Amino acid sequence: MYRSIILIVAVVFLFPALLQGQKQKTERAYAAWNAGSYYEAIDYFKDVYSKTRDKQVKADMVFMVSECYRMINDPKNAELWYKRAVRSPFPRPEAQYWLAESNKKLGRYPQAIEEYRKYRQLVPGDPRTEQQIRSCELAMEWQASPDAYVVEELKEANTGDSDFSAAYGRDDYGLVWFTSSRDDAKGNKEHGATGQSFTDIFETRLDKKGKWSTPVPIDFLNSEFEDGTPSFSSDYTEVWFTRCEAGKRENKGCVIMYSSREGTRWSDPVKLELLADTLVAAHPSISHDGQTLYFVSDMPGGFGGKDIYRTTRTSPGSEWSRPENLGADINTRGNELFPFIRYDG
Repeated sequence: MYRSIILIVAVVFLFPALLQGQKQKTERAYAAWNAGSYYEAIDYFKDVYSKTRDKQVKADMVFMVSECYRMINDPKNAELWYKRAVRSPFPRPEAQYWLAESNKKLGRYPQAIEEYRKYRQLVPGDPRTEQQIRSCELAMEWQASPDAYVVEELKEANTGDSDFSAAYGRDDYGLVWFTSSRDDAKGNKEHGATGQSFTDIFETRLDKKGKWSTPVPIDFLNSEFEDGTPSFSSDYTEVWFTRCEAGKRENKGCVIMYSSREGTRWSDPVKLELLADTLVAAHPSISHDGQTLYFVSDMPGGFGGKDIYRTTRTSPGSEWSRPENLGADINTRGNELFPFIRYDG
């Protein structure tokens, strides 16, 4: 009897401490999420999920783990956790939508269509549903009747990390600059959103035997922060790229940087003063005549999270105009990223 009383008293005093500890873990998880540290937040949300018996909290944590995997572009794990989310006692309609999206990213088009139709029953008025179903149908049609183009992996340039946003750096197409988070990147910190190194711009060259060289970083462009997405002028004497000052638990925004070449020497990169420091300006793409720069921004008044804008100048070295949104024909309620403008417009 005496021992039972002691045990009850211990539980009474311990229970508030356990609740407080869980609250702190939950706050830490959401703090990482709000800071854009999605990779880091995954373990925090999973920890809260495994430690709680509250069904509502468990459902919330399953959904947030799914969201983190989606944000770090891991559709395989996102699909697994969204399945859990839609089957939880407290499912959210958006979990059903992103389950369909994850299947589409994985190339499982029939399954994606089925999941989109389930979402349509939950949210009949969402215009995205019919668009996404049609996109899956088109993908299957294209797979059944492929074009003559053959896409091959550039194995000499790729790694197990992120390698993307390639751009030709010469008119003979023998030089390519691209973005990578491989180990050779200059920044030695881990990005909280991806779990990988900060990205840098690398180059690879085509030799006389038709083989691409081992990529090396462009030292004069790269910083300790995130650098990437280069875009060259048509004569290859100017380059624009993105720099994002990001820490493990903070994002300070992104800016567009610029450098010009005389002979073989490139100038020190300078920031284009397009927007306020608190806004994102990223993913530049220059027109063939060099007078219009397209880029991505989250400035107020857009159609979605991030939209595509353009700014113009009258000649090299002149000031850029006030950015203009490309409008509803281009931008949607989602995020528009990585624009590319061809030489013919």
